[in-house]
Amino acid sequence: MARERKISLNELFAQTKQLLLEHGYEGFTFGLLAERLGVARSAIYKYFENKEELITTYMVNEMEEVFIKLEHIHVYPTFDEQFRFLLDFILYHNDLHEMISIGKRIPENHPKVQENKQRLAQFHKRMYEELEHLIKRGKREGKIKPHLPNQVILGYIFQSVSVPHFPGISLAEWVESIREIIMYGVMNRN
Repeated sequence: MARERKISLNELFAQTKQLLLEHGYEGFTFGLLAERLGVARSAIYKYFENKEELITTYMVNEMEEVFIKLEHIHVYPTFDEQFRFLLDFILYHNDLHEMISIGKRIPENHPKVQENKQRLAQFHKRMYEELEHLIKRGKREGKIKPHLPNQVILGYIFQSVSVPHFPGISLAEWVESIREIIMYGVMNRN
């Protein structure tokens, strides 16, 4: 009898992310994942009881990595540098928004899934608080219009990742264009 190929969590998570982006939560199955990894489904069941547990565990892992990267914002001393870093971070990680949306649709059918979803909610709250802190700093320094509600500003920034990345426009050009619109608008101010 042939030995079953071992898979790592990193490999499992990378393919989970890819399949979620391709097929969404509803189209994601252990069968598809096993096929992509070149293993039997039983190899995946050694790690996770069901797809909800796998997906939420992957998402917790992803958010932990996101926060490690996001901590680099404090390397930049000025508001402008931090705001630019934040926009680049959000725009270059535009799949994060889609993953958060997928996470909201996952039913809490298992104690581990409930625990993971609570952790994801804490990450979301923490990220919102960090970003709101930056918006408040921008208002104090006169860089952001003080009459605009923080929630509207943050919502606008987060929704900017939904702007399609059209063919013929490089990712760098798309990010720079979105960043310019957020920071300066679309109107010429001569």
